[in-house]
Amino acid sequence: MKKTLALMAVVGLIVLVLSGCGVDADPARALTADTASGFWETFFILPLVQFITWLYYLIGNLGVAIIIASLLVKIAIMPLMVKSMNSTAKMQSVSPQLDKIKQKYAGKTDQDSRMKMNMEMQSLYKENGINPLAGCWPMLIQMPLMMAFFQAFSRHPYIATETPRYFLGMSLAISGELPNVILAIVVSGLMYLSQSLTQKRIAANNQNANANPAMNPKMMSLMMLPVFALMVYGSPLAMGLYFLVTQIVMLIQPFIIKRPTVA
Repeated sequence: MKKTLALMAVVGLIVLVLSGCGVDADPARALTADTASGFWETFFILPLVQFITWLYYLIGNLGVAIIIASLLVKIAIMPLMVKSMNSTAKMQSVSPQLDKIKQKYAGKTDQDSRMKMNMEMQSLYKENGINPLAGCWPMLIQMPLMMAFFQAFSRHPYIATETPRYFLGMSLAISGELPNVILAIVVSGLMYLSQSLTQKRIAANNQNANANPAMNPKMMSLMMLPVFALMVYGSPLAMGLYFLVTQIVMLIQPFIIKRPTVA
């Protein structure tokens, strides 16, 4: 539960940051090779802006270019998702042994007992080739990516202007308007559906999938839905497209990547 609350705190902080950073119609905000400064802007945001611009020139529609750029980035980090799924499957397979170790030291709060319990757990992980942190890598990668995309959209030369580009008749710079509301509802719905299907697959493949309800992904999804809905609503429409692509990939990912089975 502590990990879930910590994750919610991080996402909540990001919501506050993004909500307070609307896209101003100010050409001076546009990021170019001449205005980029610092490591983050030069090596992360600017290449992303230039890549989206290149796709725009190739396709002729900035909204479609944003969707394709978001999709390609998600495909690029797919190997990390596979590694995370493998780690999760292994963790579920040793859940009964972990419970026995915790029961063995239940009620013992002295430092020596806690140290022995941690050593036994680490030994169990080592015997089964498990890295407890492997499941966290996708989140650690996606958080900076999300911030980079937001800044790339808010400072893109064709968005941070008085006449931003349009997608399906809607300005890619708008936030807090009806199109953002609709997108927030769609993204939240896809997120709930994705987590629900994932939980059903886990329950079908592993009887111990719900052994630790604090880590239940469906429960976490329900808690995070309002947060993500607010994030999509308060972000530029361009960022909403990124969230939409993310959730669609999450929904179809289990059908593309075969879930590992662990004896």
